[in-house]
Amino acid sequence: MIMERFRAASHAEKWQLDYLFDLSFQAWLVHIGVVTAVMALLVYVWPGEVWPFVWYAAMCAFSGGLAALAWYYTHRRPADEGEAHPYGLAHTGLTTLVGITWGLGAFGAATGDFHHLLVYSLALGGTALGAVSSQHVLPRSCFVSLWTSVPLLGLAHIFHDPGFFGATIFGMIMLYAGVLSILTVRMLRFMRTNVDLTRSLDAKLAEITEMAAELEEARHEAVEANLSKSRFLAHASHDLRQPIHAIGLFTACLRDLDLETEARQHVRSIDDAARSVSRLLGSLLDISRLDVGGVEPQPERFALEEFLRGIIRQNADAARDGGGTIEMETRDIWVNTDPALFSTMIQNIVSNALKYAPGSNVRIVVRREGGRAVLEISDDGPGIAEQDLRHIFDEFYRAEGGDAPKPDGLGLGLAIVRRLAGLLGLEVEIASAAGRGTTLRISGLPLSEPGAATVPRAHRQHPLTGLRVCVVDDDAEVLAATATLLKRWGCEVAEFTGLPEAACGCDAIVSDFDLGGDLGGLDVIARLREMEGWEVPAAILTGRSEPETLKRLAGSGIPLLRKPAHPAELRALLTGFALGDEALEDETAAS
Repeated sequence: MIMERFRAASHAEKWQLDYLFDLSFQAWLVHIGVVTAVMALLVYVWPGEVWPFVWYAAMCAFSGGLAALAWYYTHRRPADEGEAHPYGLAHTGLTTLVGITWGLGAFGAATGDFHHLLVYSLALGGTALGAVSSQHVLPRSCFVSLWTSVPLLGLAHIFHDPGFFGATIFGMIMLYAGVLSILTVRMLRFMRTNVDLTRSLDAKLAEITEMAAELEEARHEAVEANLSKSRFLAHASHDLRQPIHAIGLFTACLRDLDLETEARQHVRSIDDAARSVSRLLGSLLDISRLDVGGVEPQPERFALEEFLRGIIRQNADAARDGGGTIEMETRDIWVNTDPALFSTMIQNIVSNALKYAPGSNVRIVVRREGGRAVLEISDDGPGIAEQDLRHIFDEFYRAEGGDAPKPDGLGLGLAIVRRLAGLLGLEVEIASAAGRGTTLRISGLPLSEPGAATVPRAHRQHPLTGLRVCVVDDDAEVLAATATLLKRWGCEVAEFTGLPEAACGCDAIVSDFDLGGDLGGLDVIARLREMEGWEVPAAILTGRSEPETLKRLAGSGIPLLRKPAHPAELRALLTGFALGDEALEDETAAS
């Protein structure tokens, strides 16, 4: 057991030798300086004696050897513990010789007066304390240095004074050696604890770094997956919207036919189903674009009253079908925000009110408040229970408790409203209680100065009658459905799947954005205008939703209808073209 403990104490890890030799070079140079000062004293006290020079030569040789050993170690830096071990053994051997030389020099000093021996003792004691400071990390070298020099110093005092005084000093010197040994052990324990703590921290840091790398990789994969999903939805949206758009156009044509009551009901059911699919697809695309930051607000100044009247017209049929109404109370207020994003917010709120509170009166109120515009949309429906109100803005959350209606949907409408409000710098609040209706409040709308007033134009009873429309779409079904619907409205239609070879004398152009060839919808419109020789009013129909595409379309100045476009929107736009860019309320309401 004792031998095992001795081996454990004698064993030196590489970190101990690294620390030892990093300090040794300077320490041994200082030691040579101390030895030189002591040698000067010895020569002064014992002039003509040879032994001080022999003692000094031995000390310089051993100290110089230790300094060289430290320099060589630090510049070669052994790769592992096996390579470092011989350096440790050499260090212990040389410190043993240094300790013995210090001890033997004490006997030479003891041949003189006591105060000469006392000065030597102070030098040796200070050197021993320095050895503890610089060599405690390698205890075997430190102990050898202490227990070869200090006991000999004690014996030298007995040699100088064999009596009680010498013996007392010997005891004090041995006690000093014991204290230094205890200090060595404690300093080594502190160093080991510090090293263990450092290793533990390094291991934890490596673990955290590895975890951070894994998390970053997972985050990158999640972002890529999200981007891939959004890219897929953006590219697939065109193909998904095409058949829905065609269904809407064909059902609009069927509604104009003299059908039996049962057939009309079937057409209406088909149209409702197509609208439902369109709303679900639109919600998924909107939330996907918001997830990847693909929405950038483009603020514009516009009249809020006219803007809201357009939304009311779009939802008038749905309100009437549900047995309710939509009313508005507003003033001549102009605001500065992104009309498309703001329209999506209001449309989602109004749609929710019409779905979850059928038969109720939806009321839109606008007023100024603190230098900003505030908009409130309220209904007198069944309201929202308190437990649902806390989650009403969460994605995919639907309040389905109690007797409230359970319409189709994904629970994304109000989540999109909250996200868009954040983008536009607006605040959205909701107030509701079961049986007391619901009110959504949008505040923070920036006010703007009114623009130039528009001049009303003469009323036409049938503004689309005889309007010559050039329709361009590479999808045969959509092209046929659009042409059929326009013809039933009284338009004269020229149908093309690509760029016409010559001018067709059109009054308006309706083109798909993606035409499957080298030329897109914007290119076809530009070429047609060149052929016709004037800026023919035009509209783009598209199912695309990528920010770059939408930005390009917005920059073209050509009106955009998102597929699946409701026939009323297309009719209102063409009526505007026929009347000189101003659609009459009677016509749009009739659609």
